[in-house]
Amino acid sequence: MCLAVSGWLPGAARYAPVVKRLGCIVLVMGCGFQSNGRDTPIDGNSPGLDAAADAGAADAMPDARVCFGSGLVQVCLARAPGPPITYSGTSSLDTSRAASCTQTAPQTGGPELCVIAATSITVGGTLTVTGTRPLVLIGADSVSVLGTLDLSSTTSTTPRRTGAGGNPGQPLCVNPAAPENDNGGAGGGAGASLGTKGGDGGTGDLNNSGTPANGSARGGVASAALGAPALLRGGCRGGNGGDADAQHRGGAGGDGGGAVYLIAGNTITVSGDVFASGAGGDTTPNTGGAEQGGGGGGTGGMIGLDAPTVSVSGHVVANGGGGGGGGALNGGTAGGDGTTASWNTRAASGSPGTGGTGSVAAGAPGTAIKLVDMLKGGDADAGGGGGGGGLGIIWIDGKLDSAVMMISPAPAPH
Repeated sequence: MCLAVSGWLPGAARYAPVVKRLGCIVLVMGCGFQSNGRDTPIDGNSPGLDAAADAGAADAMPDARVCFGSGLVQVCLARAPGPPITYSGTSSLDTSRAASCTQTAPQTGGPELCVIAATSITVGGTLTVTGTRPLVLIGADSVSVLGTLDLSSTTSTTPRRTGAGGNPGQPLCVNPAAPENDNGGAGGGAGASLGTKGGDGGTGDLNNSGTPANGSARGGVASAALGAPALLRGGCRGGNGGDADAQHRGGAGGDGGGAVYLIAGNTITVSGDVFASGAGGDTTPNTGGAEQGGGGGGTGGMIGLDAPTVSVSGHVVANGGGGGGGGALNGGTAGGDGTTASWNTRAASGSPGTGGTGSVAAGAPGTAIKLVDMLKGGDADAGGGGGGGGLGIIWIDGKLDSAVMMISPAPAPH
């Protein structure tokens, strides 16, 4: 059986739906909810819905509503939320697995969502979230992040990771214009753009020492900032650096940060950390990276907070990654991943390669709140540096109650 929600009762409970007709259970912009069909643990790290819900226990719960969200993201569940969920210790969650979710839900024009719902949700330890679907956490009463909820993307870690919902591709992201290839020094890749514009890649082969013999090698060109979102989506990937030749490839662009939306019937409390920063632009190491262009940094992702009261005393961060350094006789180093706990500082720029003669180019630093300039990669006789990645988006539906805010970028309240 399906349910279509076409409005909200004025003056009634905040999430009470007006039912106009039968059809299918709706997530704002589309139909087709998919439950995981499991009443045992949702995945190896988190408890699932209690089987008693199927026997009518949901009616006895403190809050038997099934529709949640007052703004950008609104979700109607297949059934009322189950018992409280707590994440403790160090754990991970892969949203690509439908079994990791209470249910999956579509977005018109955007990626499918992984929804986890309970009467309350608490992140007490460190929960790292990867996968193709953005994450939505729904607490009928509350959502509390006392530890770390991390959807950042990384180049510096082993293995590298992409935060859940990062790199949604076109048309949600606009690819930077590619840099020029040149065996005397290729152009650097541009940083990606989302909430703010990324930086252009640096110019390579300023001394025109290589081929093609048409002067210097232009760096990649960043797209414009993408403006206010219409749905939940992750950050965008930086542009690849230019190649010196078929054996000397440019550095890969950094991945965009992930996407998460917290929805609570009463309160959201963040005394810990919520991270969705982008990865640094990469490089090819050693002689394999000779004369390459550095990769551009990825953007921060998207973090949404929706409750009548939103209290933040910890970090909420979606910063952009730094650009990779240009190659000389050796490749440069990767740009730093977008900052997290150091929320108001930039990610480090990648260092240029070593060896040879002439100038070498560093990548650009990343972005943080009020630090969105000087994002162009360095120019050089050798390979150009990668541009820095733009900021992500912090979206708030509800009253933000925070005496001291460690939030980057600046939140957009609604």
